Amino acid sequence: MKFLKAFFVVVLLVISALLIIGVFVPEIDEQVNVTVEQPIISVYAGMLNTQGFPKWMEDLERVERTSGFLAMPGSTFTLYFKNKETAGTYTLEILEVVPMKSVRCRMYNEMIEMEANINFESNGPTTDIDAFFQIKGQTLVERAMLPLMKTVLEEELKQHFLNFKKLQEE
Repeated sequence: MKFLKAFFVVVLLVISALLIIGVFVPEIDEQVNVTVEQPIISVYAGMLNTQGFPKWMEDLERVERTSGFLAMPGSTFTLYFKNKETAGTYTLEILEVVPMKSVRCRMYNEMIEMEANINFESNGPTTDIDAFFQIKGQTLVERAMLPLMKTVLEEELKQHFLNFKKLQEE
């Protein structure tokens, strides 16, 4: 009986801690920097080619344009992800494009929202990509779970950019 009470108290403490985290830690901020051994025009075009996303974004099956023109501000796309355990869709919205300088976009579904600001800088024959991501949970439960998923999300973002770098340099 004491074990059951102790277990119940521990479960309540864990749930309370996650709820407090969900209230006071509403987002994850992540910075990714990559240097691609290609000119800025190739790298920029590769990043804006939404149909090429499945080549460097793991578990992304396909991308469908739902509105707008190419990857221009106001355009939206549906991204279909599938891995061994789950499948999900996200909406990608292009918020701002400064040619050869930056792209700002937002990707979201009913659980998570991610805003990205990706800057490009020509460095002679190479291109430096500086990407800043802000990831938020849509509800209190998702916000509470974000700190538990932080490492996985950070590693996945870094891997996507390393895959992009590899694809561009081939």
